[in-house]
Amino acid sequence: MNTRKSIKKLLLLIPVLLLLFNSCKHEDLEIAKENENFRLASDFIKNNYDMSLFYAAIEKAGMKAQLQGPGPFTVLVPNNLAFQQIGISRPSDFDKMNQDSLKSLVQRHVLNYRLLTRDIPLNGVDIRYLTLAGEELYTTSSNFNPKGFANYQLDLFFNGAAVVKEDVNLANGALHVINKVMKYTPKSTVQDWLAKRPQYSIFVSGLKKFGLWDKLATAGPFTVFAPQNKEFEASNITEASIAALNTKNYNGKRLFGGYVMDKKHFFISDFFAFKFINDETVFIRKVDDDNWLMIMNSASDSFNRLNTLTLNLRTPVDFYTNYNTIYASTPGLSDNLTDNGLVHDVQGLLLLPEQALINNSPNN
Repeated sequence: MNTRKSIKKLLLLIPVLLLLFNSCKHEDLEIAKENENFRLASDFIKNNYDMSLFYAAIEKAGMKAQLQGPGPFTVLVPNNLAFQQIGISRPSDFDKMNQDSLKSLVQRHVLNYRLLTRDIPLNGVDIRYLTLAGEELYTTSSNFNPKGFANYQLDLFFNGAAVVKEDVNLANGALHVINKVMKYTPKSTVQDWLAKRPQYSIFVSGLKKFGLWDKLATAGPFTVFAPQNKEFEASNITEASIAALNTKNYNGKRLFGGYVMDKKHFFISDFFAFKFINDETVFIRKVDDDNWLMIMNSASDSFNRLNTLTLNLRTPVDFYTNYNTIYASTPGLSDNLTDNGLVHDVQGLLLLPEQALINNSPNN
């Protein structure tokens, strides 16, 4: 009897087991293909609030369809704060821009291939990549831990803009978020850039007075630290007072030459990277054609990853006595790229005229 009951129970269980088996079958289940679950570039940017201003630029530049295409692309997206630093806080602000200039701005932030951080040489400066705008992009990569321990922090910069979020996968490439809008004035020189901006007119007058102006139109490259008029006016220096100076009495290479680095092409972030690439706490360089020293030190805001630079002059006789310190600390006003170099807006003055008098200067 027990055997019959067991067989009967087994027969009753068979339909239940078959039902369970059929319910577990997934004949239409497929393994997701590579990138199938990722968004295309335009869609991804559109759906991220902190990228809304860059998306508006894409739309107004007529590039939405292109960035929805097969690619592959690498998109370097300035976050909203980056646009706010240059005075763009709403999509309508792009209406004030020339359409071609806006398109070039967007194209400057897009590569037509997939570039991940692992593809970029470590501890390199001015590694160049071509953008959709047909312009070269300067990349700097530095490592907090050059000795190769397992845990290290990579600092990556494109044209001086720090990568704050890296290697985001897209269906048609990759994306990196950066903290500054990359600025470039095509078909221009450092001289052109300064001449077109009246807020630097006193600085320009000083460069002209001491014979430093004409070279800024040559091949270079140059790195220029430019104080605005308000910095001079705070010390009662005007174009008229500079015009009245007797050049025989002043060392112009120090008074104005200290703001110009010949044969150098440095973004603010480069000075920060040198600390880890070359194990240098400060960057030291002689004033061109002089024996005084330029002492440069850079720091980074760990929250926004924004770099600042301090610069002062010192004499080789008394190295530990420095003169005034200037600061490149306004993100939207630094890293202005031209065809023959860079201009960085600075706060403060390196020397006052009386500090550059030849008879009173150490090591005349």
